[in-house]
Amino acid sequence: VYGYVSAAVLPLYVLHQPVVVVVAYGVVGWDAPILAEYAVIALSSLVLTVAAYDLLVRRTRVTRFLFGMRE
Repeated sequence: VYGYVSAAVLPLYVLHQPVVVVVAYGVVGWDAPILAEYAVIALSSLVLTVAAYDLLVRRTRVTRFLFGMRE
């Protein structure tokens, strides 16, 4: 786990902002308690950010290069 996360620090940092904004845009209008909205935003953003890193960055050479990752 440590090796996976240590290599993913920069891409996760860069990717999390747009993911959080998009998820929050859809959740903020809900008629739900604020803690429920926060939990949905936090958990779904975490899952989507890690999935985007794994599928879009880690598996292609071009995006690995763009994020400054070693081969």
